[in-house]
Amino acid sequence: MLAVQEAGYGYGLFTTKSPDLWKWHLENLGQLCAEAWDDGLPEEDHAWAEPYRKKFSRWLDVPGHADIGHKANAADLQNRHGRFGGEPAPPWPMLLEAVKSACFAMIETAKQMRPGASERAAEDPMSRLHRTYFWRTLTSDDTAAEIRAEALRAFRRGFRIGRRGRPRTLTRLIHPMLEPPAIWDIAAPALPGPSAARERAIRALPVPDDPKELAAREQELRALYAIAWRDDVPEEDRLWAALYRETCMLWVNQCRRNALAQSAYEGYLQSSDGRFGSGPAGPWRSVDAFAKEPWYSLVDRVEDAPEGESEPATAEAAVWEYWDALYRDAPLWDSDPDQVHWLAAVRAARRKAQADDGPPAMGR
Repeated sequence: MLAVQEAGYGYGLFTTKSPDLWKWHLENLGQLCAEAWDDGLPEEDHAWAEPYRKKFSRWLDVPGHADIGHKANAADLQNRHGRFGGEPAPPWPMLLEAVKSACFAMIETAKQMRPGASERAAEDPMSRLHRTYFWRTLTSDDTAAEIRAEALRAFRRGFRIGRRGRPRTLTRLIHPMLEPPAIWDIAAPALPGPSAARERAIRALPVPDDPKELAAREQELRALYAIAWRDDVPEEDRLWAALYRETCMLWVNQCRRNALAQSAYEGYLQSSDGRFGSGPAGPWRSVDAFAKEPWYSLVDRVEDAPEGESEPATAEAAVWEYWDALYRDAPLWDSDPDQVHWLAAVRAARRKAQADDGPPAMGR
């Protein structure tokens, strides 16, 4: 699965000229890179992870320098909350190697999917890499230093996220779901095992006109999905079951996470008379997907606050996460003119979380 993700991030990086999308894909690539060191990887990911670790460990074992220039072995981006102190910081050469690896993975995947489809399939991968717009942008001395610095910051942020694992907002236990979310249709067709095959066969049948027959078919699917939540899932169904549970848990928890972020956003606006930054702000539904990400980071930190941490300390750390998700430095907390509004956002998120403190019951 991680090998497929690497190819996907390569495709994203090399098929756009948008610096904002580059940063988003580099953050994902950095997170993927960190996951190679996860001792709990599924068996099917071990073959990908072992050479990946060997390739990149030489950069993570060496202390860096204080510069974040694109030709430096840069040290960790420091923050006054000490959350990442002492952790390895990917330097610029490691970013380039990760990008190169993703490009090669993309090319290899394309060959497997469309063997001999074009003359490009026989070209040297390194030659193709060096002709791409994205690679030339990363390696050219004419590229603005700001673009490279933000690219490195995005990659490092992803690496830190991968090192610390998913936030509590996305790992809460849920009740067994016997009706899959819509996104399950994306993963289900490619999975092995008898349960996956049976699911595909049932879903391939035409929709019956008889309500009783339709109800019986839906019940058969519910019984099939119940297998995924058993403790004794058969070996041949474990991959299908694990991915089904993961998909359900992420979907339910992301819905809750979105609600917490919306509460934080609206709490801020209630405190600021509807203003954010230099002007009036619209309702949550008007906020685009990229602009919501910092709010997700904020509520992740609120939920992950250590026991006994003061509210101002939580708010300060959460605001740092908000600005870091935008690849920008947060204002000094003690002199931040919006401090009271951020505190209101944190309180609103906590009220929403406390109102829904049990395991999500959606989709039972």
